[in-house]
Amino acid sequence: MHSKKTNGKSQFMLLRPIDKQGLFLWFVFSFVFALILRFSFHVQIFFSVLFGINVSTFLVMFIDKIQAQQSGGRRLSERSLYFMTFLGGSLGMICAMYVLRHKNRKWSFQVIIWLLVFLQFLALFFFSAPSIPSF
Repeated sequence: MHSKKTNGKSQFMLLRPIDKQGLFLWFVFSFVFALILRFSFHVQIFFSVLFGINVSTFLVMFIDKIQAQQSGGRRLSERSLYFMTFLGGSLGMICAMYVLRHKNRKWSFQVIIWLLVFLQFLALFFFSAPSIPSF
């Protein structure tokens, strides 16, 4: 966590302004894609939201790649990218890493992304598995 001093008081900044803008953009993209899929193709709401989240995660990674190629471009923090992955954008993140070749050389980033994917599969397994009978 970063702390910022203002008039002698320290405030904790969880997200930088660029991260707030990026996450807002990601949320709007997710919402729009989910609505389009839901009402145009009559897909179940769960799958349309999941699709929207993953497509928007891919797009945000694409924008971040463009910013990385420009000198002095404002970039999203890895924390924001982890957050998008954690909230369901894991497929979009993995596709973006390998298709766009963005963040694919940074092993620490890849390990955390794959750990989040593993945790999502584990949670999906436990929430969808039938209950164990008690004796």
